Amino acid sequence: MRGFSSGRPLIGITVNRDYRRERLWLPFAYSRRLEEAGGIPLLLPPLQESAAGVMPGPLKAVLLGGGGDVAPFYYGDKPAPGLGEVDPERDAWEIALVRAAFSQGMPLLGICRGMQLLNVALGGTLLQDIGVAGYLQHHQKAPRHHPSHCVELLPRTRLAGILGRGHLAVNSFHHQAVEAIAPGLQKAALSPDGIVEALEDREHPFLMGVQWHPESLLDRASEFLFRAFIGAAADAAL
Repeated sequence: MRGFSSGRPLIGITVNRDYRRERLWLPFAYSRRLEEAGGIPLLLPPLQESAAGVMPGPLKAVLLGGGGDVAPFYYGDKPAPGLGEVDPERDAWEIALVRAAFSQGMPLLGICRGMQLLNVALGGTLLQDIGVAGYLQHHQKAPRHHPSHCVELLPRTRLAGILGRGHLAVNSFHHQAVEAIAPGLQKAALSPDGIVEALEDREHPFLMGVQWHPESLLDRASEFLFRAFIGAAADAAL
């Protein structure tokens, strides 16, 4: 594994699984943004939970990508009518992966479903379907790279410090949302209707989740976020 000692940290990315077509898939934007920020992406397919504790030694950080709904079983709830397609085996794998990485102080970044999964893995709960509750349209009809609503970045948060601003225009492709925030996590951004748009752990070397998709937005704020994540991974490699 000597090839991974070049100063570019190896970043694991969780991926989606399509049972019907027997394939794994991930939008290319995730890998591209990590590479542009100075990392080397490594795709992590759903594995057995026991594999979470034996990740390759060169792995320095984990990015939890988007995808389907998180099974309510994992946060002590029953399926509601608005629940979408779930992959309980993927959930179990990613929950184990988060807990293993968290215990090692490994940098973690969750995007959309990934933020929700972070919250569940650390003891929080989710709203199963905000589409029926009178919130803003959080699953936009605009192109993926186009912002659809603004979020307020809360003051004195790590995220606000990274992005250097108090408000941000974001894209949005979700119908589930954080409900009870996991112990140790704090809100870092809110949408105008009160939906939690970002979470962070200020005591962890780098643990952050955002509800939008920065890998698809063509703005400086997304660059700053990925660079901060890769910077934390590089620090972990020292």
